[in-house]
Amino acid sequence: MRKSWTDRLIWGLAAIVLAMAAAMCITSGIKSQAADTWKAQEAYYEQLEQDYISRVQRFLEEQGYRNSGIMLNRVVDSDGQRSYKMLVHHGALERLEEEAQASVLGQIEDMGFYVPGCSFTAQMLQ
Repeated sequence: MRKSWTDRLIWGLAAIVLAMAAAMCITSGIKSQAADTWKAQEAYYEQLEQDYISRVQRFLEEQGYRNSGIMLNRVVDSDGQRSYKMLVHHGALERLEEEAQASVLGQIEDMGFYVPGCSFTAQMLQ
């Protein structure tokens, strides 16, 4: 028995629809996996940032600057490079000479975590 052109058209359309459904499933699986990877990476960096903040707070307390105000700002470039700026506020620290203040801020910068693509700066809150 010979197939008519409508039978061929229906089978062709069915094959196209099945191929598109399979492609959508594969694409959504890849996107889901990429989102999971991104979430895991962000959780990793968040933990590193919290550890850095804790180290800076302990350091400032040990140096006699109890209850210092600190704030960590983060900028992530489109290529994944991260730059962090630690802002510090304490009256006694602000009254230090510029050289001593720079020394303390330099030590805070050096406390940053060592991950390629991350840079740290520390400044006094103005």
